[in-house]
Amino acid sequence: MNRRFVGIALAAVAFVAAACDGSKKELEKTLVQVQQISAEKDSLLKDVMATSQFIADVSTELANVKSRAAGKPVVGKPGEMESNLTPSQQRDAIKAKVAELTARLNESESRLGASRNRVRDLTANNAGLASQLAAYDSTIASFKKIIDTQKTEIASLTEQLNAVQAENTGLKADKAVLTTEKTQLTAEKTQLTVEKNTVYYVIGTEDELFKKGIIIKQGGMLGLGKTAVPAATLKESDFTAVDRTAVMEIAFPKADKAYKIISRQDITALATAPDKSDRIKGGVKVTDAVKFWGPSKFLILMEQ
Repeated sequence: MNRRFVGIALAAVAFVAAACDGSKKELEKTLVQVQQISAEKDSLLKDVMATSQFIADVSTELANVKSRAAGKPVVGKPGEMESNLTPSQQRDAIKAKVAELTARLNESESRLGASRNRVRDLTANNAGLASQLAAYDSTIASFKKIIDTQKTEIASLTEQLNAVQAENTGLKADKAVLTTEKTQLTAEKTQLTVEKNTVYYVIGTEDELFKKGIIIKQGGMLGLGKTAVPAATLKESDFTAVDRTAVMEIAFPKADKAYKIISRQDITALATAPDKSDRIKGGVKVTDAVKFWGPSKFLILMEQ
């Protein structure tokens, strides 16, 4: 009888010990899970704080890009984007950061979902830890709200970035139009300057000039005493074209001959004035191109 009782007692003790051992292992497993969730909570907190700072930095950089695009001076701060980047390069860098932010939030949101599921499972299986697990769940829920807010902020940043890109596209188009117009105006101005400074001269005998229709004879009586004067219509192709700002001297083809200016030039702008017979030797030396060529852009020199 005593032996039977002792056997039952030993069996009971073994059962209790086994039960206690099982409970201990379960408790240890739960504690490990709780510690993991706590560590993950701390990790998520760091991620949330880092993302918040990241968003603030991106907002600052985007504001700087807007200021630079508007032509406003921007003072750089440590950690901000390099000031030697162009606005286009800065926008590309910000776009990459926004994409990185989005990836971070998606990863954090996924981790939050997994953490909440583990908390619910632990709460259902261990009533003793329900209070602590509920606190973890509340913290994770708070993180979820912060992440939702951050997603809204990122959406706003993306919208601002798109607006800046659209504005920049418009500015580029306007700049292209202005550049084209400026190029056209420069070409037109150059053409006008060339036309304004292009003058023409011809040197020849009376007979040569008359046959080409460069001069005509008028005045006199009975065919005598007629004077050579420029024709009413002169062709540029009959003359040699020069730039009046570059050519200040015109040499005569015959050094021993004297020549007379038939056209309406201002002879007071010559280095050497004609003689009493209006003849010049050695060539034409202009001291004031504007004054000399002012009355006519065609210079006619007739050999005497």
